[in-house]
Amino acid sequence: MRIRAIPSVMAVLSILGTCATALAVPQTQPSPAELQQKIDSLQQQVGSLNLEMQQLKNQPSAAPSNAAVQNQSSSQAPLPDELVAQSQLAAPTTQPSAAEPEPRADALAVDVTFDTHKGLWFSSENGDFAIHPCTLLQFRNTTNLRQHAPNDQYDAQNGFEIRRMQLGAEGNAFTPDLTFRVFIQTERSGGDAELFDAWLKYHFHDSPFFIEGGQFKSPFAHEQMIFDRTMMAADRTLTDDILADGEAFSQGVMGIFQTDDVRAKLQFTNGYGTNDVNFEDPTSRPGFFGVGTRDELKLMGNWSDYDQFTSLGDSSNLLVGGIGFDETQVNPGNILHGTADAQWNNGPLGLYASYIGRYTSQNGAAGDTYDYGPMVQASYLLDPHHLEVFGRYDYLKFDGKEFAAGTNTNVDELTAGINYYFYGQNLKLTTDASYLPNGSPVDDNGSGVLVSSGGSEWVFRVQMQFAL
Repeated sequence: MRIRAIPSVMAVLSILGTCATALAVPQTQPSPAELQQKIDSLQQQVGSLNLEMQQLKNQPSAAPSNAAVQNQSSSQAPLPDELVAQSQLAAPTTQPSAAEPEPRADALAVDVTFDTHKGLWFSSENGDFAIHPCTLLQFRNTTNLRQHAPNDQYDAQNGFEIRRMQLGAEGNAFTPDLTFRVFIQTERSGGDAELFDAWLKYHFHDSPFFIEGGQFKSPFAHEQMIFDRTMMAADRTLTDDILADGEAFSQGVMGIFQTDDVRAKLQFTNGYGTNDVNFEDPTSRPGFFGVGTRDELKLMGNWSDYDQFTSLGDSSNLLVGGIGFDETQVNPGNILHGTADAQWNNGPLGLYASYIGRYTSQNGAAGDTYDYGPMVQASYLLDPHHLEVFGRYDYLKFDGKEFAAGTNTNVDELTAGINYYFYGQNLKLTTDASYLPNGSPVDDNGSGVLVSSGGSEWVFRVQMQFAL
């Protein structure tokens, strides 16, 4: 519209210029008839210009045709540079801008979601790709008071530590049926990084079957399978830590069968507790090979709620029972782990009980040994979103042949504490205290328990947790 109005504007300027010239140049006085003729001519030109501009306003904005541009350029003076630039900006183009390339056909939009149960997730709109960056920081202060330390004196220990610092990622790639998990944890002393989980799992579409391969926790004990960030107390029970060998991972393959009510796992590995080893036979790794299984029956609830002990954020009531074992061939004998457990969450109440046994054949000079222990736990949410109290008791019975004569091999541990959930499991404060009336003949430094020779022992822990 601007381009087509320019000739009219130029015509007005030409008329005004003519008038100014006529006024500036001295002439003979025109007659009244000549003046009236000039006035009539000017009125006709102004009227034509007004009509033309009104027609231009009523027309839709469009770029001038090539012919119009040529006619205007041949009949009018060249356009000023500013007007030329404006006309170029206003003209439509059919060519894509170099600064705004067309999106690739294989590019996917990404959605970002967060909730207190699943954490932070980045996923494609079609669900084929998703990733959850895993971060866990547990900062703890521990106090240990022993009546009889190994030197038979009263002993007190207190200090801060980074109990767990984990970094990793989990999610799915190329299809929702192919999932993965990789994460590392730094050592509490020295800060060296150690690989924990590193596996791929494939779900055979529209079937209850999965296959998993890599490095993973042997699933025989449910308390070990509870995520570090969703534990009830600051740490696992002494019974579970000792008999399940703590953070024990295995390398191998595992088949999984899962329906709404039943889940069964069968694995073949390098052996129980073979973290970060190569393929060579012992002594490069603890065992020659291992086989294991865990079978679970869910009578009510959802499997996703079974990943924690607390009822915090549960979608419904939960009741699951399970049994499992893991057998590893070592030189010269075998180690067999076995367990049975049950978990019931009903509203704000959470209950859990388990039994763990460990049989070792040809256990050095002790011969065949069997260690075992039960555990019971209860929790209650005083505030459904924030405040929880809990208590538990575990008993650990060592085979006396493993220790010197006169060593107390009956270990009782009572623990009570409080959880305050600032933002679900992602940000919480745990304060608990454990009492061992007869101490412990073994160390479990990670949970704060130290060796004592028959006297009582107290462990106090205050832990702040940040997790994504």
